[in-house]
Amino acid sequence: MSSSVPSGSSDDLSCIVCGNPGSKKCSRCKSVRYCSSKCQTSHWQSGHKRKCKDIGKINSVQGPRSDFGSKISSTGGKNFSGIALVPTHGTSKVIKKPREILFPYDEFLKLFNWDKPGFAPCGLLNCGNSCFANVVLQCLTYTRPLVAYLLEKGHRKECGRDDWCFLCEFQTHVEKASQSSHPFSPMSILSRLPNIGGNLGYGRQEDAHEFMRFAIDTMQSICLDEFGGEKAVPPRSQETTLIQHIFSGHLQSQVICSKCNNISNQYENMMDLTVEIHGDAASLEECLDQFTAKEWLDGDNMYKCDGCNDYVKAWKRLTVRRAPNILTIALKRFQSGRFGKLNKRVTFPETLDLSPYMSDGGDRTDVYKLYAVVVHVDMLNASFFGHYICYVKDFRGHWYRVDDCKDTTLKKAQPWIVDELFIILSQWF
Repeated sequence: MSSSVPSGSSDDLSCIVCGNPGSKKCSRCKSVRYCSSKCQTSHWQSGHKRKCKDIGKINSVQGPRSDFGSKISSTGGKNFSGIALVPTHGTSKVIKKPREILFPYDEFLKLFNWDKPGFAPCGLLNCGNSCFANVVLQCLTYTRPLVAYLLEKGHRKECGRDDWCFLCEFQTHVEKASQSSHPFSPMSILSRLPNIGGNLGYGRQEDAHEFMRFAIDTMQSICLDEFGGEKAVPPRSQETTLIQHIFSGHLQSQVICSKCNNISNQYENMMDLTVEIHGDAASLEECLDQFTAKEWLDGDNMYKCDGCNDYVKAWKRLTVRRAPNILTIALKRFQSGRFGKLNKRVTFPETLDLSPYMSDGGDRTDVYKLYAVVVHVDMLNASFFGHYICYVKDFRGHWYRVDDCKDTTLKKAQPWIVDELFIILSQWF
C-alpha cells in the first residue's frame, strides 16, 4: 500500500509532510504548514530549503506582512533570514563535530584585510527609544572582518539553527545597509531583543554598551551552537570562533606578595575594556593608566598568599596580556547606585598605542586606528534617559556623524573632539 505526500499550499491547513493538521507555517515562505519540528526538518532536508528561498523572493516582492516578534525582514528581492517556529534562544539542526580550530585564523586574516571599498552609512529609523541599538548596529556594520564575512562568505546559507538567528538577521541588515540609500527600520532585530539579551525590552531606553555586549555574546553562542554548544566545545577551542578572532583578547591579573615576593598570574578572556574616568583622568591614555595602575591589597582586602599560606599585603595589577584585533573600550560614565552621570570630557587619539598597558611592555606593534565612536547625550546629567549618536568611518576612510536616520559627512570636524564619549572601537593595524 503506497501513500502520497500532500502537496500543500498557503490555504491548506494540513501538514505538508504527514497530512495531519498543521499549526505552524514556514516563516520564510508562508506557503506550507507543519505539525511538528520533526516534519519541518524532514521537509527542509528533502529540498524545501532551496525552493523556499525562491518562494521568499516572490513573496517579498508582493509585500510580506511583518508581525511583531516574527522573523521577517523587508529586504526587497533578498532572501529572508531563516525559519523560526518557536521564538527561543535556539538549537542547531545540523551539529558539526567539534574540532580544535573552529574558524581557521588564516581565513579570518583574509576577512580582516578585506579591501573592498565598502559603502556610506545608511540611517536607521528610531522605532521608539531604539537609538541605543541603532548606534551599535552602525558600529558593527563598519567592523571590517565581521562585514566581510557576512557579505563575502555569508552566515545564512550555512546556518543550522531551526529558529530565529541574530547572525542571519544581522546579515540581512548589512546587506540592506550596503544597498539602500534611504533610512530603513531595524525592527526585525528590535522585535527580538529578548532573544539577544534576556533583560532587554523593546520600547525601553537601554544601555548601548550592554546591548553591544549581548549582541557579541549572542554571535559567539551561535558560532558554538554549530558544534553542539558551549558544553560540547573545549574552552581552548571556544576561543577560535570568528567572533573571538575579531573581538577577544586576554587580561592578566598579577598579584605580588609583599612578604615572600611570590607572583601569582591569572588570565581571563576579554571582549572589551571598561575603564573608570574618575579623578583627574582627562584623556583615554590617563584612563588606561588608572586601569593598569598597581593596587595595594591591605586591611580587609588582604591577599591569601600560597607561598606564605597566610593573609598578607600584596600588590595587584591588571594588564592586557594579548591584544584583540578589534579593541572596544567603554568609559564608565554611569555611576552605580545613582542616577547621575559623569559628564567630564575625555580626549582620545585617532591612533592608540596599547604597548604601555601590555603585560610584557609590548613592542610598539599593538597600535590601533579609530573607526567608530558612540556618544551619549543626556539632559541634566541623567543616566536613565538621553540620546545616543555615533561617528563611524567607512572603508574609504571618510568619517560620518550618524543620528538615527540622519547621517552627515564630516569634512573638517574630527569625531574624536566630542564631549560625553561613551564607547570607542579601534582596529589593529
